[in-house]
Amino acid sequence: MPRLVSFDVDGTLIKSIGARANQLHREAFTAAFKQVFGIDTTIDVIPHHGSTDTLILVAVLVVHGIPKAEQAMNSYFAANIDRAGDGLEVLPGVVDLLKALKEDTDFMTCLVTGNLEPIGWGKMQALGLSDLFSTPHFGGFGSDFCSGNTEETWRDRAEFIRLAAMKAAGQADGPITARFHIGDAPMDVQAAADAGAVPLGVTTGIYTKEQLLVAAPSATILEGLGDLSKVMDILRQ
Repeated sequence: MPRLVSFDVDGTLIKSIGARANQLHREAFTAAFKQVFGIDTTIDVIPHHGSTDTLILVAVLVVHGIPKAEQAMNSYFAANIDRAGDGLEVLPGVVDLLKALKEDTDFMTCLVTGNLEPIGWGKMQALGLSDLFSTPHFGGFGSDFCSGNTEETWRDRAEFIRLAAMKAAGQADGPITARFHIGDAPMDVQAAADAGAVPLGVTTGIYTKEQLLVAAPSATILEGLGDLSKVMDILRQ
């Protein structure tokens, strides 16, 4: 009977680096704003760390028109997919952990991220990680649901975690016996706790251990995913 481990993407599996940090994803937002709304802007006009792609669009603009903006973002990203890895690198321990989970039939793995689905998997493909997840690929994404609630973005993430669990149940050989969600933001661990998953926080993003624990006091917090034995022990509990 499998255990489900879902991963946030940015700040958890991968990090932005250099002057071109997360370049294509950021360009996709800018292109969508220009194409759909005819305005020149960027996501930097709002605080966006830990939010979802669709809620970022809501915060910068309005709920109205989001489906077209999503399509424009996906189209821009797909047209420039050869640059999907620009300004990104895999964090320490991620490859070994994903390989260990892939080889262990007790586990299923997926993404739960605010990224639109094609963008999330595009990053994984560009960085050589996509084949290390359970197949067929599944998860919960910013393109799956948008409440419009920009004040409590964790609520959308909780819905993504629930959606991922439903998809996993449809692919699993038996009932899911335990669910874990790994993320670097307070929104990740708070969402996990709300959605019935075990929250596992990592301080590989911009948030501290203290900030993560305020959001989810029950969370286990690690400095990263580099200690394979320790992480696997937690996931086997």
